[in-house]
Amino acid sequence: MTQTESPGGAPSQGGRAYRAFISYSHRDKQHAAWLHRTVEAYRIPKKLVGKETPIGPAPARPSPIFRDRDELPASADLGGELMSALQRSMFLIVICSRASAKSHWVMQEILSFKRMHGESRVLALIVDGTPYASNTPGQEDEECFPLSLRFKLGPDGQLSDVPAEPIAADMRPEGDGKRLAQMKLIAGLTGLRLDELVQREAQRRNQRLMMVASGAMAGMVVTGGLAVYANFQRIEADRQRLIAEKESAAARAASDYLVGTFELSNPATENPRTITALTILGRSAERARTELANQPEIQVRLLATLGRAYNNLGLLGEAKTAVESSLPAIRKAGPDGAEALLVLSATYVRQGALDKAAATVKQAVALLGPDPEDHPELRAQAALTEGRIATSRSDVKAGVAAFDRALAFYRVAPDASPRDMAVAYNNRGLLLSDDGQFDQAEASLKQSLAIFRRASGENHLLTGRAWFALAQNSFNAGKLEGAESEIAQALKIQRVVLDGDNPLLADTLSMQGQILQGRGKLAEAERALREAVSIYRKAFEGQPHYLIGIADVYLALIESETGRTEAALATLADAKRNYDGSYGEIHPNHGDLLVNRAKVLARAGRMGEARVDCAAGIDILRKTLGANASFTRQMAAECGALGTSRQARL
Repeated sequence: MTQTESPGGAPSQGGRAYRAFISYSHRDKQHAAWLHRTVEAYRIPKKLVGKETPIGPAPARPSPIFRDRDELPASADLGGELMSALQRSMFLIVICSRASAKSHWVMQEILSFKRMHGESRVLALIVDGTPYASNTPGQEDEECFPLSLRFKLGPDGQLSDVPAEPIAADMRPEGDGKRLAQMKLIAGLTGLRLDELVQREAQRRNQRLMMVASGAMAGMVVTGGLAVYANFQRIEADRQRLIAEKESAAARAASDYLVGTFELSNPATENPRTITALTILGRSAERARTELANQPEIQVRLLATLGRAYNNLGLLGEAKTAVESSLPAIRKAGPDGAEALLVLSATYVRQGALDKAAATVKQAVALLGPDPEDHPELRAQAALTEGRIATSRSDVKAGVAAFDRALAFYRVAPDASPRDMAVAYNNRGLLLSDDGQFDQAEASLKQSLAIFRRASGENHLLTGRAWFALAQNSFNAGKLEGAESEIAQALKIQRVVLDGDNPLLADTLSMQGQILQGRGKLAEAERALREAVSIYRKAFEGQPHYLIGIADVYLALIESETGRTEAALATLADAKRNYDGSYGEIHPNHGDLLVNRAKVLARAGRMGEARVDCAAGIDILRKTLGANASFTRQMAAECGALGTSRQARL
């Protein structure tokens, strides 16, 4: 423990000359000047000044800030003035960019500050580049986090190999933007919660608007006007009182519900050490339907939360049952019911019930009302689901447009999380990849991965899914070596954080099998694909699903390559059953299946049948994707090569 740190880890207020020290590369002088000016000028809302926080009472201003590095010493060490400023600073703010990641001085300032004050008071402001890009081969120049920021110090005061998770704000347009990034840093520097600051800022803006309006009306107000205004104020006060009472009652009901959920149904027979999370979720859903029937707003919000929890756990049947059982109440709840419907539509998408998903999204949007500026976060979720539906139907234009709408809504939604935006970037990138726009897809997917790593850390399920998406794009682009490495990163994370029967794990295993098949590692590929199919069949309760069909196609190719032609044809027949049951109509995957069936037949020397299947498959692709689509052209070229001796040997 340093001399300037209290036993609880909070910095002492004594002996501090500066609230923060700004560390930056001189290439980022303009960003440093902006940060210095805006942070020192910021006034903490009066109602928050003096509030006790983990780092002491909140100040009136988060100042002074030290940033003067114009005169650096000529030696390799930091000068005495800078070391003194670092010693007397409560926080360190690192302006993170491609330039600062390579700066010797920034590196040394971070190291010195950590040695003096520990790891917890280092804040980061991203201005360009990508966090942790150096972990991806070929992307090292995009790194924006200096090495001493990315790793923790060891007991000897030297950098260890243990990753650090710095608190970061992102002022880039695709991140937090300038205003929110500033607010995040203010929250870090003062110990106040971000939501407190954002809420007070909104109130302060409203007060300023009221002052402007009052000033404009001052010369026109007469006694009658004052009476009207006084009456308005009384009505508004009554309205606020009713709202407060309603919210208080809702809070009490939610609290009672939460406590009751953890009560033992039968203390004589139930052992609290054996009750699982799944038991709690099931009990919660049942109680929400029955005990909260007279409080629909609370009921539908809790059901939406429960449905989302089930979806995150891969328990799609439970999610569907929990929400569907309360559909009448949800549809009567107005905008409050839209969230639950959107959760249900997401469940339908993952189950392959695309028509039901599309209809449910429309119902949710209708509940939100006609004004597109109302409920931007829920409208973003609706657009995201519409994009996923379009993706499953291979409608690239509609899908990209939907994901762009989702991103636009998230940018203006006051409470949208960075993870939501990362999900939209991820889905957009995957759709572009499916359309053969690999470079654009990679850019979108890297944005997604950077946000997830920054917001969730290196070993989070969402980070694993982002690695999965990059692997899929590399696979589609024919970059199999990179794809194999990326999918291994995804699987490494998911093997730790997911149960062995989770369908999300099956997605990754299926993709790994496809990549390994392309790399000629057939035994490893078959193991991965068979494990994926086994998980899928259990998760989908024996019902057909297109994800089983996709894995089946690659299993069939492996069976064909190892001389098991009849087994391959039987596996392809199973793939068709799954496609038929899931899509309900002709889909591009039907065309892909027929082309791959033709490859199996050609390898067995049955060229006549192979040509018929190829022609039928290409006809489906032209009807669904278009003759000029990248995938259609690729499959047509493969069909054209069927007659060659080389193709017959494949």
